[in-house]
Amino acid sequence: MPTHKLSFTIGGMHCAGCAASIERAVKKLPGASDVYVNFAAKTLSLQAEDGVLGPDDICAAVQKCGFSAVYHDSQHEAAASAAGLDATAAEDAGGFRRFVVAALFAALLSYVAMHAMFGLPFWSLTHGQSRLLQILLLLPVLIAGREFYRNGLPALLRGAPNMDTLIAIGTAAAIIYSLLPLHGHDDGHHLYFETAGMIIAFVLLGRFLEGRSRQRASGAIRELMNLRPETARVIRDGQEQQLPIADLAIDDHIRVLPGEKIPADGVIVDGSSTIDESMLSGESLPVEKFPGDRVTGATINQHGALVFKATQVGDNTTLAHIIRLVADAQGTRPPIARLADAVAGYFVWIVLAIAAASFVAWSIAGVGSDQALRFALAVLVIACPCALGLATPIALIVGIGRGATLGILIRNGKALEAAGKVRTVIFDKTGTLTLGQPEVAHVMLAPDSTFTSDDILAIAAAAEAQSEHPLAKAICREAQRRKVATAHVSDFQALPGLGLRCQHDGHELILGTERLMREQQITLDDWLNRDFPAMSLIYLAMDRRCLAVIGIADRIKPEAQAAIAQLHSMGLKTIMLTGDRRESADIIARGLAIDRVEPELLPGDKASIIRAIQAEAPGRLVAMVGDGINDAPALAQADVGIAIGSGTDVAMASADIVLMRNNLHHVAAAIALSRATLRIIRENLFWALGYNVVGIPLAAGVFYAFGGPALNPIFGAMAMAFSSVAVVTNALRLKRFSPAQN
Repeated sequence: MPTHKLSFTIGGMHCAGCAASIERAVKKLPGASDVYVNFAAKTLSLQAEDGVLGPDDICAAVQKCGFSAVYHDSQHEAAASAAGLDATAAEDAGGFRRFVVAALFAALLSYVAMHAMFGLPFWSLTHGQSRLLQILLLLPVLIAGREFYRNGLPALLRGAPNMDTLIAIGTAAAIIYSLLPLHGHDDGHHLYFETAGMIIAFVLLGRFLEGRSRQRASGAIRELMNLRPETARVIRDGQEQQLPIADLAIDDHIRVLPGEKIPADGVIVDGSSTIDESMLSGESLPVEKFPGDRVTGATINQHGALVFKATQVGDNTTLAHIIRLVADAQGTRPPIARLADAVAGYFVWIVLAIAAASFVAWSIAGVGSDQALRFALAVLVIACPCALGLATPIALIVGIGRGATLGILIRNGKALEAAGKVRTVIFDKTGTLTLGQPEVAHVMLAPDSTFTSDDILAIAAAAEAQSEHPLAKAICREAQRRKVATAHVSDFQALPGLGLRCQHDGHELILGTERLMREQQITLDDWLNRDFPAMSLIYLAMDRRCLAVIGIADRIKPEAQAAIAQLHSMGLKTIMLTGDRRESADIIARGLAIDRVEPELLPGDKASIIRAIQAEAPGRLVAMVGDGINDAPALAQADVGIAIGSGTDVAMASADIVLMRNNLHHVAAAIALSRATLRIIRENLFWALGYNVVGIPLAAGVFYAFGGPALNPIFGAMAMAFSSVAVVTNALRLKRFSPAQN
């Protein structure tokens, strides 16, 4: 049954356990598949069967879990992401106020509780008076941290405990234990009110810092949305008026003055200028624009005044496509995250079990209820599923966001992970390694030919006029440059990947590759043995006899050699695919130091060659770099398809990564960014797992049993509060990623 993607913004999540409980609930719905709740991005995405599962059903399921869900379609995904950032900012502001209240009263509470221990000045109080004062000071702290109880205890009753549950149970146990009448007469007995207060204050601090850091990490979408101007100068009925960009329509004529942002995609109809397109491509040099040239929304007009006709507005502009792509990619789950997400789903139950076992074991061991409670409380507050749940998605958000600012659009987490593991990079030649603007370099005639080179070009141009192939266009351009009269041809028949057949003045004409000549059993005479270095050759035969050969050369991109060398320095193998004859392909490959060449290929052969290369070394991932259109089957076959394009065609469906700049250096940059992101993910997972693997046994008293230290619950809360911050801060290093440094 057909499915479609649904996306939601989730409110009320505070840890990976929350995300896991929502994910489990939605997976149980009929018609739901590929369910993923991204704790870092606060989003839910899934595939829903048409006619079986709708947005209302999912919102209801999420609400039953104790959270809110807001549905947004793909056209408004960017706006929803921005709204989520605004909600996070508001939440952070409230969180900071709650932390200040909790910290102030927790500090006063600690002073009252521990002044005698440190010999600090304070008036004399009985144990009962001190306990009453501590309770009064604790109340504002509990009010500031009420979310832990309001969210955590109901989650436990629903059978889906989360981080709030651990804090609520731990602090409630400490408070109840301190309130027990059993200890009311014992002036030497330590009360745990200040422990509960400090735990709440530290957790609120950690949550606030984590939220601020996460907002910084998620800022790429907001930065992209801020590129759009608010208004535009629209010329309607001969009158210029200032309108909100939401009111723009296709075919509107829009005036842009120097220094203003272009409000939509379009084509210049009047004026010329230079445009700063760095937001699109990362290219700092401005681009000259004249009537007939395309302009892209959010780029900046630098010097001259322009009038352009809008071709795409609103959610259909290039910028809107980019924002949707980035938002969608940041909400995906890479394969590397699956194990961590599975562990996080059961983590809180495991921690509750360990805390209970610790309390029972130490009580049986005879250390006393005070110490047993300390161990159990330390286990509850040191455990941190948040770090585990944030480890992968937060790095993915920052890495994909950083890529977008560099003109590297990565479609999803799976593509990023695969790109980081690539070992072989395959290039299409024409338009990728070369400029894609081939020119006729030579026309060689048969010795006894009665035709001139202009005659040959006139015939060839007439035959190739209907073809979109770059070599065909080169022949047509040369005929136009020489101003030769176009010949008449008829009965045109295209031979894909080889050439064409037609009729000219009653003669059969065959135009195409050497392979076509052989297949048609046309003899290639000795005069054709002359060397044509680094040229693509088009043979022209009439009535089964070769009359001429047209040599076409395409210049290598200036940066190609350095880009290939950069890939080699990263330990990558390079391969070139081309339809050129072997002699020409070998010359180009030697000049670029490419490791391997596969020449004389038909368009359909490229995917088969990639399949064969993948079979040669299973497990060594292969990337294919092409133009995203003619190379679609090859891009789809590769483990990672990289489309290197014009900067405006961001909807290259066959590509996993789209490079907005037509610059080969960005191939290495995309792979380096993916590697850097994977490295951060591994570091985060190592920290999150290592922290919990070491911290929980330490808190439970395992080391204490063998003469080692025992952990004070307050220090456990401090460690937990900053563990998530450490993960997010580590991910933020990716914002400083620079291709020049990798």
